[in-house]
Amino acid sequence: MVENANALPDAAAEAAIGDRRSDAPPEPFAASGSPVFQPAADGALQSMFEFDPGEGVLRWSDESAAARIIGAADVKAIETLESFNKRIDEKSAAERAEAFAGRKQSYFCEYRLRRDDGETHWVEERGGWIGQNGQRRLISVIRSIDNQKQRDARLAWLAANDELTGHLNRVCLRRELEAAIQNAKANNSAGAYILAGIDDLGAVNADFGFEAADTVIIEISKRLAAILGPDDAIGRVAGTKFGIVIRECDEEGLRGVCARLMNAVRESVVDTRRGGVVASICVGAVKIPENADEANIAMARAEAALDAAKRQGKSSWSAFSETTDTVSMRRRNTHMSDVILTALNERRIRLAFQPIVADLDEEPKKFECLIRMRGEDGQEIPAPEFIPAAERLGLVHLLDRRVLELATNTLEVCPDIHLNVNISMETVKDFVWAEGYISHLRANSHLGRRITVELTETQVIDAIDATIEFVQEIKKIGCSFGIDDFGAGYTSFRNLKAMDIDILKIDGSFVTGVSSSRENQLFVRTLLDLARNFGMQSVAEWVDNEADAMLLKGLGVDFLQGFLIGKPETAPAWLPEGAPNDPPTRARP
Repeated sequence: MVENANALPDAAAEAAIGDRRSDAPPEPFAASGSPVFQPAADGALQSMFEFDPGEGVLRWSDESAAARIIGAADVKAIETLESFNKRIDEKSAAERAEAFAGRKQSYFCEYRLRRDDGETHWVEERGGWIGQNGQRRLISVIRSIDNQKQRDARLAWLAANDELTGHLNRVCLRRELEAAIQNAKANNSAGAYILAGIDDLGAVNADFGFEAADTVIIEISKRLAAILGPDDAIGRVAGTKFGIVIRECDEEGLRGVCARLMNAVRESVVDTRRGGVVASICVGAVKIPENADEANIAMARAEAALDAAKRQGKSSWSAFSETTDTVSMRRRNTHMSDVILTALNERRIRLAFQPIVADLDEEPKKFECLIRMRGEDGQEIPAPEFIPAAERLGLVHLLDRRVLELATNTLEVCPDIHLNVNISMETVKDFVWAEGYISHLRANSHLGRRITVELTETQVIDAIDATIEFVQEIKKIGCSFGIDDFGAGYTSFRNLKAMDIDILKIDGSFVTGVSSSRENQLFVRTLLDLARNFGMQSVAEWVDNEADAMLLKGLGVDFLQGFLIGKPETAPAWLPEGAPNDPPTRARP
C-alpha cells in the first residue's frame, strides 16, 4: 500500500470537494466508489439536422444515428422542434433558444437529453443560419459527449477523493481540518483531529494477497465513517491511515470517539474472498485548536500520537501531549543510533550467559546468550532500552551478527559447553543478512552441534516461509533450532512440523507460579504433550522457586531456566574474562 497520489492542485480540489463526507460521488460508480466509464468513440455518435422555422420541423441527415444519440425508439418522436425541446433537461440553453428564435446567427451549447427510458445523457449542439428570407434554414450538428462528461466528472471527483475508498484525499482533508480549526477559534469551541492506522496490514498482504488487503481497507473505512456525525469528515491520508476531523469534541468526548472507532473495527471479522480477516486499528488524537492551531501541525502531532499508540500494542490509542513531540522522538532515535553504532565499533556489546539445566543439582553446560551493552561510562545499558530502537532503526541485523560472533568465539575456547543464541525476525526475513548469518555458521560448522538458534513464536507467525527456509539451512550445518516464548502465539500444527523444531521453550508467563495455578498446570501439560508428539525437547523459562521446579520436572519438562538456576552473568566463573571479542587463532591442521 502506498500513500494516495491522486491529489490534483489545490484550486481544482477545492472546486471539486462538494459534500464533506464524500457520500455522493458522481454517477455511475463501481462498488469501490470509483466512476465507471463505457468505452466509446464520442465522435462516431453524431448527426446533423436542418430546421425549417416556417414549419417548425427538424429534418435529420441520418435518422437512425439521431434516434441512437437521442435515445428515441422512433425518429418521428423528435421530428418537430417542440417535441425535441421537451427532451432537453437543461435550463441553461438560453443561447440555443435565442438562435432558434432567429436573434442569433450561430450558437453552441451543452445540455442533457432525456431518453425514452427516462435516463439522461449529455450532448453538445452547434449550428448557424444559412440562406435568406423564405429560404432561411438553421443547420446544426448534435454529438454525444456523455463519455467526455463522465471523464470530466471522474477527474473532478479524484481531485477531492481517494479512488479506493471514496473518502476525501489528503489535500482536501487538510482543508477540512483547517476550516474546523478556524471555526473552533471563532466560536471558542473545541474539536479534534484523529489519525487511525490499520494494524499489520502487511501481514494481510503477505498471507491473503493485495486484493484482500484492499477489501480490508475499504471495509474499515466504511466502519469508521459510520461512527461519525454529519459535520465530521474522514479522508484516507496514506495507504493504511485515515484522518478524521471531529468538529465538536471535548476531552471526555475524544476518549469515547476513539474507543468507538477501535471497537467498530474489531467487533467482527472482515470477509474477503480469501477468508475472514481479524482487523484492528491504533489511534492517535490531537485536540484542536488547544494543541494544534494549524492543519499541518495537527497532522504532524496526530502522527506522533499514533506512533505512541502503536508502541503500546495493537488496538491502542494515545492523545498528543508534549512528551510525544515529533522532534524529541527524532532526536532520541538519532542519539540511540549513535550509541548503538559506537558500542559496536568500540566492542562494547557483550553476552550474559544464563544457565539451562536438566536437574537442579546438575553442573550447567548449556547457556542462553543474552545481549548486553556497556555504556561509555562503564554502566550496563539494559536490553529493553536499545533493542526496540535497533529494530526501529534497522540496526538489529548488526546486533544479531555480533551476538553470533561472540558466541562462536566463546565456543572455541570452551569446548564443553552448548550455547543458545537469539536471532530477530528482521534478520531472518532479509535475504542478504540471513545469508551472511548462515555463512558465519558455515565457516564455523565444527561448532554447529553446540549451537541452538532461537526465534520467538510471535515472530515466526509473521514470516513462516522465510523461517522454514532459514531453519533448513542452519540444520544442514548441524545447528539446532528452538522456538522461544512458545504459547504466546498461534503457531499451527502444520507449521510446527514444517519447521523441524528441536526445542520448545515454554513462555515464562505460564511457568511463574505454576505450582499454585491449576490453569497454568493444564496449559503446561498440554504443551509438553505437544512437544513429545513432535519429538521436541522442552525448556521451562522463568523458574524462580523450587516448588515450581519440582512440579515442572514431575510434568516431564526436559530443561529448566530461571533465577532459581542462575542469573545471567557477563563474566561467569567458567569464562572470567567474558566472551572473547575476537576468535582465537586456530592451529593449522
